[in-house]
Amino acid sequence: MANVKMGFEGLVYRGTAGSTATTLLENIKDVSYNLDIEKGNTTVRGDSTTIPIETEDVSVRKVSIEFNMINDTTDTDLETIRAAAFAGTIIALRLKDHSSGKGFDGDVTLSVGNSLPLAGEQDISFTATPSRSSGRSPSLYV
Repeated sequence: MANVKMGFEGLVYRGTAGSTATTLLENIKDVSYNLDIEKGNTTVRGDSTTIPIETEDVSVRKVSIEFNMINDTTDTDLETIRAAAFAGTIIALRLKDHSSGKGFDGDVTLSVGNSLPLAGEQDISFTATPSRSSGRSPSLYV
């Protein structure tokens, strides 16, 4: 079972848009890297002797990265990410499923939410989606 990776082995980095992120984020709880697709219908009628079989091909890949951080007022990385989210500023984000693993590398825009539970620590949630405004195209599995 030595090849099985656990969730805590995943890594998330932040950085300046336009370059690969290199600052490791240690105050992260949960991370989800999501890939979805949209498809276009490619069905053709053929020679009209048989009923067509519906076919479709991928036309768009949709990526989102969701992660949570504890609201630690001494965490400068958290403050940098929050400031970028509220200003609509693009940042670089890099994910790896383990230290020598693969994952997302690209520039992103951020949405932010703040959970204030009655019992428990405050939790800041972010959703990152790829951006090309910096001139750098996202890589989904590098």
